[in-house]
Amino acid sequence: MLNVKKTLVALSVGLVLAVPTLADEANGPGAETSTDTEQAQARQSVDPAITEAVNAINETQKAITALNEERNDDAIAALERGIGKLEIVLAQNPRLALAPFDVTSEIIDTSATPEGIRQAREHARALLNEGKLQAARAIIVNLASEVDIHTSYLPLETYPVALKAAAALIKTDKVEDAKLVLSQALNTLVVADTIVPLPLLRAGVLIDKARALSEKEDRSDAENAQLSDLLDSIDLEIARGEELQYGGPGAFDPIKDEMNQVRAKTDNGGFGQGIMSKLKELFGALAGHSSADTKSTTDATN
Repeated sequence: MLNVKKTLVALSVGLVLAVPTLADEANGPGAETSTDTEQAQARQSVDPAITEAVNAINETQKAITALNEERNDDAIAALERGIGKLEIVLAQNPRLALAPFDVTSEIIDTSATPEGIRQAREHARALLNEGKLQAARAIIVNLASEVDIHTSYLPLETYPVALKAAAALIKTDKVEDAKLVLSQALNTLVVADTIVPLPLLRAGVLIDKARALSEKEDRSDAENAQLSDLLDSIDLEIARGEELQYGGPGAFDPIKDEMNQVRAKTDNGGFGQGIMSKLKELFGALAGHSSADTKSTTDATN
């Protein structure tokens, strides 16, 4: 039986995460921190069924330990508890195919400027053309600015069946077979990966900050300067996202066109309700388009 891991890659800005800052020109006004906050919030976003799923895995591990120590009755008891935990999940969520049990996140964030990113891409392309794959790989691996969230799930169609099968094997003194079934169950998990592009996320936060100023009549000189800085920062994040190719060819063109409209409407103290609304919608449309990109892989090595 193979250890099947399905990887679902979705580029999405629809996550409520804190925005990390860069110690360079990529910083925007009012940007928030930190990595710890992002990871904590990522964990909080997991379905409440996580508790029972974790308990079921813990009981499976206890059962294996008990079998290794020739405590077969304790192993059966642990499996029955694990089965009970999953039955609770299924009773509360009868259509739930996957029960989450773990979520981790990591941030990969290049500090390069848009021009620096472009030069790195060109260098990597030249190396590939020269047949220097590994040298190009060392460059490409750093061309990212994103939060990667990894959520692990128990497949509810197969995991409880495996626990019941193992318990039946133990009762017929087929302990080694039971151990194999349990080990395979623990290694047959579904992993969903969500990639959140930070340039898009940061731009969205900056748009929200700029909205109030863009709608304010009689802005002061200081407020006009603040709004200009926010728009500059949005342009920078757009440029970084485009150079990092978060989106297909021309994906950022409508956003850049709308940015020109926003600047025209807010120039010389201009204001109005909903000036930033279309820009926000365009970012949402880009996120929705990107989230359609999925792939699955099979891994029999872990």
